[in-house]
Amino acid sequence: MKKDRAATEEKIYESFLSLLEEKGPQAVGINAIAKKAGVSKELIYRYYGGLQGLLLHLAKKGDFFKSMLSLHDKDLATVEDLKDFAKAGTKELRENKLTQEILRWQLLENNEATHDLFKYSNKEIGKMFAISEKDSSLNHAFQLMIGGYVYFTLLSKFNKKFITTDLRSEESWENFDKAIEKTIDLFNK
Repeated sequence: MKKDRAATEEKIYESFLSLLEEKGPQAVGINAIAKKAGVSKELIYRYYGGLQGLLLHLAKKGDFFKSMLSLHDKDLATVEDLKDFAKAGTKELRENKLTQEILRWQLLENNEATHDLFKYSNKEIGKMFAISEKDSSLNHAFQLMIGGYVYFTLLSKFNKKFITTDLRSEESWENFDKAIEKTIDLFNK
């Protein structure tokens, strides 16, 4: 019985992720998840407590920022470690459509179902972005750059340009990464 439950829970969770990645946050609901998973709505409520429980499971499992969470326990002792951390995060952000949809969801909705996910993910990601105990302005500068990077990444799905920057050009993204590296260097002189 437990094996069946675990398999069903996984099927529900994978259906939730699949809908989110393929169709975006607007397509995610209990009815759609139940249909895709081939289970009753009642099972979703019983196993996860509803959409809010699925979102919290997603946050705790870390499926949307895997590379950053894997670096979380790494000591960012050197400037090069910090640059590697930033580069891994920006690379994953651009490549991971699920991460993009989760972030887009955060911009589109703030309701009871999404509140716990965002609270938990902001807390965990916030720990990672506290990169300098000595200089809080570095933390703010880094968060500002990452916020801009997130915005440009989400914008690039719909728009080719931001002012004069071609958001579909690999060169633009390489330049963004170089700008982050140069800023890290400036703060660590």
